Amino acid sequence: FVKADGTVVDCARTSLRKDNTGYALPQLLIGSEGTLGVITKCCIACPSLSPFVNVAWLACNSFDEVRKVLTTARSTLGEILSAVEF
Repeated sequence: FVKADGTVVDCARTSLRKDNTGYALPQLLIGSEGTLGVITKCCIACPSLSPFVNVAWLACNSFDEVRKVLTTARSTLGEILSAVEF
C-alpha cells in the first residue's frame, strides 16, 4: 500500500502466513477512507480443494470431554482439521 506521504509499504513479499495477531491492517486502511494510505496490490493464496473428505461423528458425555477431544484433534491434525461443530 501507499501511505499518505507517498511512502510505499510492500507487505506482499513476506513469507509469513496470515494470523490473527497484531493490528488488522486491511481494516485499519479501509476504515481510514484513504487518509492513511491506499492499497495498490494484493496477493491472495488459493490452495486447491482437496479431493478427500473425512467426517467424524463423536459423542461426548460432558463439555470437558469435548474440549479434550478438540485439543487432541487440533494438535494431531493441525491444518487438516477444517471445521468443528458441537
